[in-house]
Amino acid sequence: MTHSSSFRTKALALALILSAAVAPAVSRAQLVTVEDIKRISPNAQDAYAEAMAAAAEEFESAGITSALRMAHFVAQVMTETGGLKRLDENMNYSYETLLRVFSRRTISEPKAREIARKPREIANWVYGARLGNRGRETEDGWNYRGSGFIQLTGRANFRARGTEIGLPLEDDPELARQAREGLSAAIAYWTARDINAAADDHDRLRVRKLVNGPRAHGYEQSKVWFNRAWTRVFQGKEALGFEGAVVLAEAMTEAADETGLFEDILERSGVLPKDLPATEAGQATRTEALKAYQRELGLPETGVLDEATQDALLDPREWRHLDDEEEPQPLLSDPEASVSFDLNGSGTGTESGAVLLMPSEGTGDTVDEAAMSREIMDALSGASAMYSEYEMGGRSVTPESWVPFSVIGEDDRVAVNDTTTFPERAIVQILFDNGFGSTSLCSGTMVSADTVLTAAHCIHSGTLSGRTYSGYRVLPGRNRAVTPFGECGVRRAYVLNGWTASVSAEDARYYDLGALKLDCQVGEATGWVGVRMLDISEVGEPTVVQGYAADKAPPGRQWVSSDALRILWDLKGFYQNDTYGGTSGSPVFLGGDRATVVGVHTNGLHGEEPWASNNAFTRITPERMQRIAQWIAE
Repeated sequence: MTHSSSFRTKALALALILSAAVAPAVSRAQLVTVEDIKRISPNAQDAYAEAMAAAAEEFESAGITSALRMAHFVAQVMTETGGLKRLDENMNYSYETLLRVFSRRTISEPKAREIARKPREIANWVYGARLGNRGRETEDGWNYRGSGFIQLTGRANFRARGTEIGLPLEDDPELARQAREGLSAAIAYWTARDINAAADDHDRLRVRKLVNGPRAHGYEQSKVWFNRAWTRVFQGKEALGFEGAVVLAEAMTEAADETGLFEDILERSGVLPKDLPATEAGQATRTEALKAYQRELGLPETGVLDEATQDALLDPREWRHLDDEEEPQPLLSDPEASVSFDLNGSGTGTESGAVLLMPSEGTGDTVDEAAMSREIMDALSGASAMYSEYEMGGRSVTPESWVPFSVIGEDDRVAVNDTTTFPERAIVQILFDNGFGSTSLCSGTMVSADTVLTAAHCIHSGTLSGRTYSGYRVLPGRNRAVTPFGECGVRRAYVLNGWTASVSAEDARYYDLGALKLDCQVGEATGWVGVRMLDISEVGEPTVVQGYAADKAPPGRQWVSSDALRILWDLKGFYQNDTYGGTSGSPVFLGGDRATVVGVHTNGLHGEEPWASNNAFTRITPERMQRIAQWIAE
């Protein structure tokens, strides 16, 4: 991964912004009016704008009671409906557009000529045999075409959405295309997927995925609509509600380049070739491509990205077809539930128990033979740091070949010389078989006599297609070639359900938390740290990350890094503590308290803001406190 110095400077400046404290909504004034909708999308249909303005009570019941939440809701609705111009998919495609937006597996050139400009026939052909529809000879393709304020396509999707929100959409698909009922369905869908939490974080990609699915089609369009909604309307209404990420939203909107977003849309839509050179020839190619697109849609052939062309690029036609082969994605059932793996091969199971997650310093007794065994030394000599798939950008990149970006600015890490003190002795290095014939390294923290808290990606590679690791050796308080408290094996491992049941790595990253159950009671000697939850009021407090970084020599030492809690989301936290591979799973301490952890370090810089400017940790929530207590009690 490479970053120019200008990008780093800009990213670091943006990362210094701290989230505003979350406070209860203080007003029930109408958050969106007909005039607001028209300012965002002048061509919005009056009936749909009026339905939005008349739904104040429904919005309040759904918790869409802040300017930031409403801005995200409106942006998604605009994306799904092309600016609230219609609640059903425009199937009136020309021959050229049919061939551009649908794959040849869906429609051939002769068929495109035959059905061009015949909306019902087009819908029945391209959708009739997909997404739970009963065949091209039926009317299912037309009846279950893209519909609604938050649109859905296909009988199976109508059925699934109807089940989620309690409306008979499969039996009466026209309900989704009615202003009042369609809006109620969209609000119910928003509530069912708890999209408010992602909106509060201003996590635009997560919002889009919760609306559209793991592939987040229409994401670029949704960013254009959010920027317009925020700058034209909701920016001035921030006092109407709680705004946990208003500062971040302001900075990201202000820095947004709408022209750049449209360039991305043009490339994704196949209108422009990728990476056109900034030469005279490249500009000529761009002009001719724009004219061809405008001609295809019957627009004035200006050859420039004018208002009419921008409006056309925001039509769902440019992305909705990408969903035509996907099956509906059900709600992820209880992503905070526990999944366990018996590493001795005798099955799985969980039990719950009430446990106070309080620290204990232990006896501090060391073993008689502290020198590391030859077997462990040999295994460690060939071990590499473990990174999450979401940080590396996919499984095609291996940890051995990947270069992380997680030391931000000057490296201020400090080495730990004595690991027999507390909490140093309760911090462990984890060695395991990564499933590819080699070994990997992570860090962790004792949270009971036989339980180590760590990152989920140190246990399982994540998502539905992931795999579990094995062959664990845990080294409490390792200091170079010395293991003053010996070593332990692992008999069971735990992760959150969201880590293994998510479809994509980007979805799984919110649930990167797990634990190892040891085959010994080493915590009686090392002690263990307590675990507690964070409060939004603690943004700005000092953060400490302490673990086994793999880039420092000599290997096998603990390193301490300091910064501050910069941004706090509902499931993740962000800071600029310097880290490196091998630090994954390390404890995150807050302030001067190094006896109690508030999170588990998971990753370095990647993706979009705030991920692009900050390292991150998995936040401890009430549900996660319960899971950790359950893991300890087993």
